[in-house]
Amino acid sequence: MSKKRGSNRTVFMGNLPSWVTAEDIQSWLQHENITFDEVKVIRDFETQESKGYAFIEAATDDDSKAIIARFNHAPLEDRNLRVNEARGASEQPRKPPPSRRPPASPPGKTRN
Repeated sequence: MSKKRGSNRTVFMGNLPSWVTAEDIQSWLQHENITFDEVKVIRDFETQESKGYAFIEAATDDDSKAIIARFNHAPLEDRNLRVNEARGASEQPRKPPPSRRPPASPPGKTRN
């Protein structure tokens, strides 16, 4: 199943406090009459603590736009939420691989 270019129903919600659950986000969306298919709060594999962000699969393109419009920069506790269209893994900025060169000599020393 392929999506139309420019059509993304997955929304990223970041800068969440650690206590926020998928049920909390679902409740917020329902309160705003926004339909969704799934909410997934991302958790650390070992500790199961929230990593502070979630992905929401909106039911329609209009719902994804409504989520962004309503919640981006919305205050929650001592922070503002960051909400935008999720990017695919291939669209994420890539970090350069770690250098495989030997460490540089300290200043004033030469390598033999």
